[in-house]
Amino acid sequence: MPGEARNERSATANNLPATVVAWLAITLGAFGGCQTISTYDQAAYEHATSAKVDTLELMSKADSAYSSHRDEIADLHRELDKAFEYDNGRVLNHYTIESWNVLRAPDGILNRFLVRWKDAGTLSPAFIADKKEHVAREFDDIIKLESGKIKTPQNQ
Repeated sequence: MPGEARNERSATANNLPATVVAWLAITLGAFGGCQTISTYDQAAYEHATSAKVDTLELMSKADSAYSSHRDEIADLHRELDKAFEYDNGRVLNHYTIESWNVLRAPDGILNRFLVRWKDAGTLSPAFIADKKEHVAREFDDIIKLESGKIKTPQNQ
């Protein structure tokens, strides 16, 4: 019966928007509860705060010969590498990794400072103070990002 087929099609067509709405509600509900950033991690926080203190302390020494601080510089690179690798191994941590890269990448603000120190031998106190502010701000971004993350019962 031709009229009945048309009525079935109309019923299906009328239910299509409800089906789409139901599908959207389920999809958005499922993704709405998804986490987009890692939770707080005390070790990551401690790595970043410790690295900040050590970095700024070393930068303060740039008014003396770079060559007399090679071991300290190597130790600092190792400390930063460890902190980066720890954060890099955590899921949903790409914002923190971006900040670490701004700081420690070959063209990052800290490495540009260290290269300048190496090339010049020593740096002026005014230059050091200015660059320390920049580096401190980048560390602060990492630290604030970590401390602002959701704390779960196991990581408080």
